[in-house]
Amino acid sequence: MRKSIQKKHNSTSVAQQLAQMREKLASIDEKERVLSERSAHREVYRYLLNSHRLIAPVSFPGEQVLNISASGVSEGGQLAA
Repeated sequence: MRKSIQKKHNSTSVAQQLAQMREKLASIDEKERVLSERSAHREVYRYLLNSHRLIAPVSFPGEQVLNISASGVSEGGQLAA
């Protein structure tokens, strides 16, 4: 009788330990997913920032940026004087 009670207690204890381990693994998986997602967001941000830097015009002190609007273009595709 004592052995069956002890066996039942041990199996319950093992089941509880397994449940706790599953919870910990689920928590670890969720943390890894969040970290991976954040890393991906950072990579996208870096990519967009770098592409903006490459596309943005470089201006130096004393240099004027020429703004040409579409209204300054004649029908032949040449700039009006």
